[in-house]
Amino acid sequence: MKINFNLVRILVIFTLFLCYSCSSEEDTIPKTEESIEAPVLTTKTLATIELPSNTTITFKTETDGIVFEASGDSDNFGELDELNDLSLLDRFLTLTDKNIAVPTDLIKLEEDQKIKEKALQRGTIEKHSTNIPVSKSFTNHIKALRFPSLCNGWKERYVENLLSKPDRVTISFKNYNTYDLSGSELHNKKNKCRRVQFGLTNCDYNKELRIYHKYSPNNGPLKTYAIIDIPPRKHRYYSKSFFAKGKRYIYISSINEQRYGGKVRFSGYKDNVLGLDKN
Repeated sequence: MKINFNLVRILVIFTLFLCYSCSSEEDTIPKTEESIEAPVLTTKTLATIELPSNTTITFKTETDGIVFEASGDSDNFGELDELNDLSLLDRFLTLTDKNIAVPTDLIKLEEDQKIKEKALQRGTIEKHSTNIPVSKSFTNHIKALRFPSLCNGWKERYVENLLSKPDRVTISFKNYNTYDLSGSELHNKKNKCRRVQFGLTNCDYNKELRIYHKYSPNNGPLKTYAIIDIPPRKHRYYSKSFFAKGKRYIYISSINEQRYGGKVRFSGYKDNVLGLDKN
């Protein structure tokens, strides 16, 4: 008996949706004293993509969501800005050629059915064991860019809330040299994909810049989720997408007054999002 292709595709999407666990954040953290500072994360690298500019991009699955990370030279900061508003699955599709299979974990987290169907047309794979070249179209896009100068001029900090997208806030920095804390309020409503992300460049020639991704599950004590270091004159992109509920914060230490520039963004928090004043 033949089954309509569209029906098969719908069944595959439904199966992938059921496979993903949308458990609360506190359920992913072992109840031991040793885990009070940070959850024990199980990590699986899904794909690694190399850009001609020597920027390396990595998609990886963690216990409660998926992380997108990229690192490269400070002078190339801005080459990935086009991806800021895209989901992690859409980023993968944008960065790779149409003959590249899609890691199934990226499809599980996607909320847009059209993007899911587009990904399934390529075929799926658990993970890519070798590095993937970036698509030619994205490479050509980068060549035409004029990279922003975020390490010159007066230092600035600007908080942007869009009325058209009330669940999102963006905190922008230029040539900034003061430690900063920004965050999201607790989200108590239905399961929805949320995102914490930043794209920052370290303007300092000698000192490392340290970033903390912190969270407070179920209004509990503040914990450190991840520590991300940015070497001198390098940039880092970091994006964590998840269903878990709780407050999230990005803390830029800059204890030695390192200069930096870029953006921090919180998305998917319908109750309230804020760009906290620096402490």
